[in-house]
Amino acid sequence: MNRDTYLSIDFGTSNSLVGAYHDGRRHEALALDPKASDPSLLRTLLYFPHPDLCYYGSEAIEQYIEQDMEGRLFRSFKSHLPNKNYLGTILDNRILTLENMIGIFLLELKKRAEKALGTSVERAVIGRPARYSMDPVSDEFALHRMQKAAHFAGFKDVVFVPEPLAAAFDYRRQLTSEKIVLIGDFGGGTSDFTVIKLRPEGFAKQDVLAIDGCPLAGDTLDSVFMSHRLNNYFGANSRYRLPMGSNVLSMPKAITLRLNHPAHIVHLKEKETYEFIREVRKCSLTAQDAEAVERLFILIEDQQIFPFFEEIEKTKRNLSTSDKSEFAFDYPGLEIKEKFTGLQFESWSEDTRGKIFQSLDQCLSSAQLSAAQVDLVCLTGGTAKVPLIQEEFKKRFGASRLQTQSHFHSVLSGLTEAAGFIATGNSLF
Repeated sequence: MNRDTYLSIDFGTSNSLVGAYHDGRRHEALALDPKASDPSLLRTLLYFPHPDLCYYGSEAIEQYIEQDMEGRLFRSFKSHLPNKNYLGTILDNRILTLENMIGIFLLELKKRAEKALGTSVERAVIGRPARYSMDPVSDEFALHRMQKAAHFAGFKDVVFVPEPLAAAFDYRRQLTSEKIVLIGDFGGGTSDFTVIKLRPEGFAKQDVLAIDGCPLAGDTLDSVFMSHRLNNYFGANSRYRLPMGSNVLSMPKAITLRLNHPAHIVHLKEKETYEFIREVRKCSLTAQDAEAVERLFILIEDQQIFPFFEEIEKTKRNLSTSDKSEFAFDYPGLEIKEKFTGLQFESWSEDTRGKIFQSLDQCLSSAQLSAAQVDLVCLTGGTAKVPLIQEEFKKRFGASRLQTQSHFHSVLSGLTEAAGFIATGNSLF
């Protein structure tokens, strides 16, 4: 084992990447998934056909389909980190805590990276959002969980680096003179900002002028299609009357909140919730109410949750390049077609956009800078290409100061640079 070797890990809500500082040099994105169109990207997915077997990334999707969608597929599980009420799940009679779920995934990343490098590694630089939560206590709780997960995966020495700061390290290599730069990193789970003084060479702690962010991004934007339109197909507004009761009740908010979000909907299959939905179906007020709840059972029992949200994400992407997009899902009992417009998407996303840019304003305020004092704005991550995000940045900073990275590797490249910095005896913080 080489003690100067550090893995750099960009553990994302949707995709994960690994680089390394090894034998005195940088190793950019390692090939982790030979079945992916980009082998350096491993989708952050866990698929358990049964409790003793797990698949990851592209193979998770492949096996999930091959096994007739039996078992449990988990996506966006990183987003549960700040939630103290979310302890994990149960696979048959086996308890799987969130820390272990993430640890299992990190361990797989570690094994694949070690195989690529030909050495075992116990040290890592891992990216973290600027904020897992707007609540400082929940944010610390999430980081503590990540530390436990990293130790579960076999890492003995871990440094957590804010992801927008890592992206800043990557952008620094493009500069020929000193500039005040705003970095915006938009992933599946969080939107993160750093204001930093960047120069071609050298780095000092005081160069970081401010770091901020919020736990809203791509997944939250996906959820608006469900919460404003599609969840009606699955009983979100269904009414029911319990036996011997006189009150007409509606589907509880706790159920619809899970239904709307890709990270939470999979947990509708857990026993207590599942039995409650079964009771709602039996007590539905009208045939139309019962049909909607029946669709929810098909969605859950036939394991159509993942492909359904994939179609939602495709619709969101289409609206990045077109004013209109048709959502079309074709599965027996779930034949759904809906047309969406860019204006609808913008309207539904207004609250999310407001909170994202409120955290940007806070970041600038903490740096004691106005938008006019920022020389360059660099955006990275898939959600950065969504028009409602792009247009807001253009309005605030002007198109001439805006750079958008279309690839997913900026954060990883910066984490790898930070790993080299630490491995050679320097301190980031």
